[in-house]
Parts: sequence; structure tokens; C-alpha cells
Amino acid sequence: MVTTTDIVVLGAGYGGIRAAQQLSKYLTGRQDIRIVLINRQSYHTLMTQLYEPAVGTKQCKDIIVPLQEFLSEEKVSFIEGTVTAIDIAKRQIFLEGEAAPISFAYLVVALGSRTEYFGIEGLQEYSRSLNDIQSAKGIFKRVQDILSDGTSTPTFVIGGGGLTGVEFAGELADYLKRARGEQGAKSKVLLIESANQLLPGMSEGTCRYAKRTLEKLGVEVLTGVLVKKVTDDAVYLSSGKIIPYSLLMWAGGISGNSVLKDSGLQTDPRGRLLVNQFLQYVGEPRVYGVGDSALVKDPATDRPILPTAQAALQHGAAAAYNIYAEITGLPKRIYQPSFILLCITIGKKQGFGESESFKIKGAPAACIKKLIPHKYFYTLGGFKLLRKRLLK
Repeated sequence: MVTTTDIVVLGAGYGGIRAAQQLSKYLTGRQDIRIVLINRQSYHTLMTQLYEPAVGTKQCKDIIVPLQEFLSEEKVSFIEGTVTAIDIAKRQIFLEGEAAPISFAYLVVALGSRTEYFGIEGLQEYSRSLNDIQSAKGIFKRVQDILSDGTSTPTFVIGGGGLTGVEFAGELADYLKRARGEQGAKSKVLLIESANQLLPGMSEGTCRYAKRTLEKLGVEVLTGVLVKKVTDDAVYLSSGKIIPYSLLMWAGGISGNSVLKDSGLQTDPRGRLLVNQFLQYVGEPRVYGVGDSALVKDPATDRPILPTAQAALQHGAAAAYNIYAEITGLPKRIYQPSFILLCITIGKKQGFGESESFKIKGAPAACIKKLIPHKYFYTLGGFKLLRKRLLK
């Protein structure tokens, strides 16, 4: 009798998809091994583009890809469901509404993140966050309602000057100038960051450029101040300033999926799975953590890796190889981060890119950022998927 080894991947984000695809390549032809992908939706979302449908400069369908368009059912079994608990000791996964658990021999945890509110009074209740398609639709509708209700000076406040906050602020300010006429011109956009500069973790020159570019678009940038309290109509800052708002979008931090801590797994204070240099969970070597679900550190510096899409993709590939190595008796590899190119746009025509060896800014960077999703579609599903997306 043939015993099937189940490798279960939780989450179809960047890290989870990369892990599932790489595992299917490594283990082609192995009838004794089944790869199972579990996700609460039947599609993959390009999270790095989520700010565009939130503003309305792209449609939601442009940044989601149905899993059936690029995952082979023969290689990866898909289960649509929401993970409610993980039992490491029994090696079982529990799904919402399902009585029978799913067993695993190896597990890749790629459940993504949730918004971190840091216990700030009123913040969770009154702010909106940008973390999935539904939240993007909600923000878009709210922006349109605000611009249509005749408010004399609509004020849009973005909390958090990291990648998401900077891109959303730039896209919104650019949209208001170009597409909303007089009402857009009267609108105010404010970006608040608690650190002394935007984009913590990036080079000082890049941070200065981002601030200047946002200010040219009309965004008021406040750094070195904390959000202390939020009410239904105002943000209270540590500087004593009180900012009335029409919309508050919070992008000030993330934590690991609550399922991890609730299941009794070892996590850091932000709820991220503790993993070793091979991306194995410290409490069970057959469990791996990738992307925003895990506290992944650079082995050279022992500092946490910046949570980006390219980092999650690298995590997924590394975890897949190490599972394959363990199954086949090969030596595992220490995860080594590779900072290829981090590129973002600030509005439609300006942007910047930064890697270990060079920097690029302005229109060329914005152009490169527009090409990145096409390259990613090709990576996901080859020329067939790229052609289909270009013809949409």
C-alpha cells in the first residue's frame, strides 16, 4: 500500500503561491506526495497593487488572478476555506465550518498579516485599512462618497509612512488633482509617520526623495509624531495637533495572523511565527513560516527582513527547497535574502527604485513599476497567463 505524504500550504499570497509552485516542480512525478493549498478565496491578489483599486485608478479584477488560471490541479490540490486553528502536536489543520481536520506531514504557514493598531484608542473603530480586495472596495466607495457630498474641504489622512502609506497617499493626491476637478483641488491629503523619516528601513536619500515628491503633489507630510487617539471625526497627535478628517486610512503596521498565537504557536510580540535560519518553525522542524506570517531575519545582520512581496517570494522558494531536501535526503540551505529591486510609484508619473547596487527615480522608476506586474504574471503562469492579462 502506498502512503501519501501531504504537504499543506496555508495561504495563497506571494509566499504561499511560490512555495506551492516550487514544490510541484521539485516533486513532479512523485505519486506518493500530495501538495495541498488552502486559501479563503479562490484567487491570488497582487497586494503590491492594492492601493490602485482603493483609489479607483484600476479595477479590482486587474489585480486578482483566479488560481485555476495558473495552478495545475494535477500537481496542487486546492481547498477553499478559512483556517481557524493549527494543532502542531497532532499535525492537523482546522477550517471554519468543517468538522474533519486536514492532516499534514509538512506545513508551510503563509497566512499573511493583520493590521496592528498598537492599542491606540479609537483607531481600529474609526479607521480603514488596506489589506484585501474588500477593504479596497470599501475605501474606494468612501472616497467617492466624500467627494460627492459637497464637503467644503475634504481631508484624507493616511497613518503610516511605509510602502503602503506612501503609495496610497501619492496615488490619491494625483487622482484628486487629475480627475476630480474643483472638488479634488480643494481636498487635503495628510500623511503621518511616527519615525523621523518616511519609509523606515530604506536609504536616507530615497526617503527624502519620497517626501519631496509627495509634497509636490500637495500631500502634507508629518514625521516624528504619534497618533495618540482617534474619534469619529478627528485624529489626536502627540504634538498636540488635532486633525479633523473625512477618511482615515491606517497603514501604520502589521502583525501575524491571529490564528498562530491563538493556536499556541511560539510567536514574537507582533504575532509572527518564530523560525530558524532554514525558515523552520522553532517548535517543529516540519513546519515552515514564510512572508508576513514569520519573523524572518537576515543571517548576516540578525535583523528582521523588510516585509515585501519579493521577500515573501524568496521565503516561499527557500521553504519549498528545504522541504524537498528533507524528503530526498539532501542538505537544507540557509535562507539568504537577496534585495533585487524595491520599486514604488508616487502618483502616476514619479517613483523610485532601490537595490543593493543602484538607485533609480522619477519617470523611469514609475515605468519600471508598471512593468513589474507583467513580469510577475509571466512568472506565475508563463506566456499564456501574461497574454491573457494583457488582452483583458
